[in-house]
Amino acid sequence: MEPLPPPPPLLACLLLLLLAAAVAPPAAAVCVPRKPGSPGKPGRPTGPTPVPPPKPKPTPPAPAPPKLTPIIPGADIVKSMCLKTDYPDVCLSSIAKLLQPPPPPGGKRLDGAGVLRLAMSAVRGKAAEAKNAAGALAANPKTPPLARGPLQDCVESYDDIAYSLDNAEKAMAGGDRDTTGTMLDTVRTDVDTCDQGFEEREELTPLMAKHDAELAKLASNCLAIATAAGLR
Repeated sequence: MEPLPPPPPLLACLLLLLLAAAVAPPAAAVCVPRKPGSPGKPGRPTGPTPVPPPKPKPTPPAPAPPKLTPIIPGADIVKSMCLKTDYPDVCLSSIAKLLQPPPPPGGKRLDGAGVLRLAMSAVRGKAAEAKNAAGALAANPKTPPLARGPLQDCVESYDDIAYSLDNAEKAMAGGDRDTTGTMLDTVRTDVDTCDQGFEEREELTPLMAKHDAELAKLASNCLAIATAAGLR
């Protein structure tokens, strides 16, 4: 038998390539690691997300201690006298503004005469305030001309109140109870004098009615205190 002829060169190359592919081992698979922390991927914890503990609430500041009401010197005698008046609240509030610091040990204590003097001082202060108000209204060009005459009368009556209070104090110092009572009655009358000037003119508004109402209460309290203290 005759030997086979050699294959052509191209076919020989193809055969060599096929033999090499069949003999070569398969390529190894390459593992690419996944990034940690991705959802559902290796490296991320699978348990529930921890909840941070609540922040502690700030402690509220301690409440301020209550303010203590200062003890008013002579409060007992003042309250005792004012309760005998027709307007005890007005009496207490007006005198409380004028009370002095408590006297030193062994000093002179507030008595009925002292309470009366304080009540008279309250009348004096209110009369001065009313006088200034009446004078300002009388000088105001917007005030009706018919009201200026009564306002001037009011200014004079408020001056008379101060004069009557001065005489009442002198009478008290001298132990003259009759004159003390008379002067305090005059104070009450002087208050009414101002209102009468407006009442005589019905077309006028009583411009000093509020001041006179307060003065009338203060003057009435003076009379009641003088009676309770045995000074009239």
